[in-house]
Amino acid sequence: MKRTLKKVSVALLLLAIVLVVYVLFPWPMPPAPSFALVAHRGVHQTFPSAGLTNETCTARIIYPPAHDFIENTIPSMREAFAHGATAVELDIHRTADDQIVVFHDWTLDCRTNGTGVTNEQTLAYLQSLDVGHGYTADGGKTFPPRGTGFGMMKSLPEILATFPDKRFVIDDKDGSEATRRLLAEFLVTVPAEQRARISYSGGSQFAALHAVVPEVDPYLFNRREIEACLGDFLIRMLFTGTLPERCREQTIGIPAAMLPSIPG
Repeated sequence: MKRTLKKVSVALLLLAIVLVVYVLFPWPMPPAPSFALVAHRGVHQTFPSAGLTNETCTARIIYPPAHDFIENTIPSMREAFAHGATAVELDIHRTADDQIVVFHDWTLDCRTNGTGVTNEQTLAYLQSLDVGHGYTADGGKTFPPRGTGFGMMKSLPEILATFPDKRFVIDDKDGSEATRRLLAEFLVTVPAEQRARISYSGGSQFAALHAVVPEVDPYLFNRREIEACLGDFLIRMLFTGTLPERCREQTIGIPAAMLPSIPG
């Protein structure tokens, strides 16, 4: 009996080692047609990712700028597509006058020369602001993009009209029923083939949006959703070679640096 248990233990240990090696092995990058490259907020100013919270003003901690592009603007998106991005992720809020504006932050104080809550402002006011106002890499001594971002906060209709044949991932920062309804009302006015190039990251609001615009796909963007899918994905790929239900018909956001570590 002890000998049998020892053999089973050794076998399980070896299997565990094989699985760990298989999962962590630096697999070659998958061929380009097998995945999409999503540019997060277009080409944007980068910053350290450690220790960030929902309250961190990342515009105040950017690395020394290597380019002049500002996130969520038309020039930054155009540059991303020019460098091979399959899609651009952008952020939306509802405005006080029921428009959809493309901007990341819940408030204006960090990145712009404005103040207050984003969705409590009119589109006209938001578009009068300088979206490059708050960026600094040296603790506030200099602000390289300041003054260059006036009028660059665009509405979602303006973005889609500028790039009618491109793919976008819409991250609904508001996440409210009112914003989802406003988005659905707008999307039904654009051509069906353009709607089919849009993915939506809005959590529980997706089902209601999908009922109105079924061409739009869900986008698994938060850590909980991605981990739930990838756990099933790795197990199924290892033992059956099939795709789990929770990963089907969806776009899953994975950092490009992780691709070689994910078999399949």
